[in-house]
Amino acid sequence: MTKTDARTAMIDAAERLVAERGLAALTLRDVQIEAGQANKSAAQYHFGSREGLLSAVIESRMKPAAERRHDLLNAIDVAQQPPTMRQLVEASVLPLAEQTIEREHSLYARFLVQSIFDPGMSTVIRDHLQAATFRDVQQRIASASELPTDIADLRAGTLSILAIVTFATWEGRVHSPAQAKLIVADLIESCLGALNAPAPQP
Repeated sequence: MTKTDARTAMIDAAERLVAERGLAALTLRDVQIEAGQANKSAAQYHFGSREGLLSAVIESRMKPAAERRHDLLNAIDVAQQPPTMRQLVEASVLPLAEQTIEREHSLYARFLVQSIFDPGMSTVIRDHLQAATFRDVQQRIASASELPTDIADLRAGTLSILAIVTFATWEGRVHSPAQAKLIVADLIESCLGALNAPAPQP
């Protein structure tokens, strides 16, 4: 097994263990065993620490999602017309869907749910969710909203959590591309409904 293969195997193993057992149960030793690594220092060598390994899991999934989101936002910009709220919500939701319920054997949404509510991982998760394209689409959604600025910002952020939890709920239970497409379409409609709902009264 090459160094690249070993690194990928440990990333996949960490994702699987967190998704199935929870973040608290994750150890570098368990990851090495799950990934079939005989070298007891393999995880330390590749990732430096448990936190480094977890960051690598997030990065491995977020990078293709960010690239896809960048392409969607570029297409909006090339059109040189004011984007619709639907286009912006799709730019937020579709890349994550492709890395979760539309990716065979994905555990990433369940990994995120296990991690996002863990106090020790909250900063790492928040940093990755604030990556350039993710932050860009959230700001665009908030700016396009007719809601008060503070409420628009709050809802744009809440939609990200809604998408993660929705995909975690369905991950591993989707039996066809048509079913995945329906789940994504319904989530987009739900997001649009939330964005169009009136602001709470003082």
